[in-house]
Amino acid sequence: MKFISKAFLITFLIFFSNNFLEAVEINCSLPVNKNKAICKGKLKNEVKFNPKELIEKVTVSIVGINGDKQPGSGVIVKKENNIYSVLTAAHVVCGLSNQSFDTSEFEVITFDDLVHDSYGESNLNVKCPPILKGQKKMNSSFCSASISKAYPWPIDLAVLEFKSDKEYLVAKRPSSIRRFGSDVYVSGYPISQDGKFVIRESQGTVDLPPSSINETCKGYGLRYIVQTEIGMDGGGVWSKKGKLVGIHGYREVSRGDNIVLNRGSYGTGIHIPYWKQLVDPFDPSKGFPENLKKYDSEDDASAYISRAKAFINIARSEKVNNNPNFLIEEASTPILEDLKKAEKIDSKRPLIPALIAQIYIRRYEDGSKQKKYLTEALKNINRAIILQNPNWLGPKASFDGSFEAIRAYIHFLYGEFINNSDSILSYRYAIADIETRLSLKPDDVESWKDKAKYQFFAKQLGEAYASLIKASKLAPNDPSIYIDMGIILATNEEYGKACKDFNRASKLIDEGLSRQGKQGAFAKDYKQQMTRIKPWKDYLGC
Repeated sequence: MKFISKAFLITFLIFFSNNFLEAVEINCSLPVNKNKAICKGKLKNEVKFNPKELIEKVTVSIVGINGDKQPGSGVIVKKENNIYSVLTAAHVVCGLSNQSFDTSEFEVITFDDLVHDSYGESNLNVKCPPILKGQKKMNSSFCSASISKAYPWPIDLAVLEFKSDKEYLVAKRPSSIRRFGSDVYVSGYPISQDGKFVIRESQGTVDLPPSSINETCKGYGLRYIVQTEIGMDGGGVWSKKGKLVGIHGYREVSRGDNIVLNRGSYGTGIHIPYWKQLVDPFDPSKGFPENLKKYDSEDDASAYISRAKAFINIARSEKVNNNPNFLIEEASTPILEDLKKAEKIDSKRPLIPALIAQIYIRRYEDGSKQKKYLTEALKNINRAIILQNPNWLGPKASFDGSFEAIRAYIHFLYGEFINNSDSILSYRYAIADIETRLSLKPDDVESWKDKAKYQFFAKQLGEAYASLIKASKLAPNDPSIYIDMGIILATNEEYGKACKDFNRASKLIDEGLSRQGKQGAFAKDYKQQMTRIKPWKDYLGC
């Protein structure tokens, strides 16, 4: 008897462990007298979560019940039966002096607004890293004194567990930054948004982190420029495809503390591979294995770069805090030696001479203001620009003008240094460089502010005010812009208009402090602006 086959199409939706819905297209031939079909199929990536939707569903808010603790965020990274594990920053939930802490002080709120705490059936539990005693907590050359004191553990990560019979997604993990120039998202629940979830995109790219946690401060080997706020600590750092690559920790340095900074501020995150180096990633209290040094690499250019970036930021914070034991000349020497080693490993990487330039800028600014430091800074940033923009490449295909922004600042510093009739020429060089940056990044608020500053010193008051108008349209809630506008007007003897801008800035500062609270990095920024504005308002009687 001849068999007659019928072809039919079956499409299944399967929920995979990576929490993406995938379509499976299966073609089956079913013989008439057979009970078993012969099928062939393949996965089709047709039905899946948008990465931002996935990120929102796995990000949680962590709040203190008594209201005396700053809120934070976390990421669901594991499900075993009905127990979910949330990865967050240790400083969000862990005590600073010992291993005992009251889990009843916290509650986890998932994307669906359900509360999971230590009461009822949630059984919230917190697992913190071991406390380092004595000098051990101060032994990292990558940490400022204040961070070493605030985070007395080897890695700033903790795990919270809660029970729930509801199905929640789990983050796609693990992943890592393997390619130079990756863009990232940072997610969380900032207090300024009244409990609303946000995803912020990096401005610029994330550098390759070092291979070992030993080359970081408490695990913070990721650096990115993102507008992070209070409440986002412990939230995820994500690839554009929605893979978890890190945990956000804190804002390492603000614009006011940095040499050249684009919109936002330098945030730092803990790279997921460092978490995996723990004896038990889901129980950080067990710490690291004794043979942790096996992850170290003597020829890791990224580690040298991370060391340099940490130093550049620490140098300013220690100077601001008037640390008498921090000598910029002495401390920067081994960093420069490391960067020379990095150049031997990767001589074509433009970031390396750019960092060398910034080290010399730090020596000039925070040490003795010597011309030789500016000369070395200019020589190295010129080399970085040549490496980043070979003659055979068009500018938009090869760079974003960020190195020109650094060169602009060097020209500005030189103009201030010589302080004579030739200073105007240096300021004009600075203006030309910052215009290159703006031709490639026209929405870069900080570059518009820098341009206004250089124009002001070049005695181009009208042009400076126009640049600030551009900046104010891009960032209408930035009080520093209106302070600068007021200073220009006051310099031009337009006192009534100057007072209007100063008063507008004061209102934004008050609103910002009310929204952000009076603690944290943003509060520090607002207070700095208050200090700037006060003598002008007092003088003009605004």
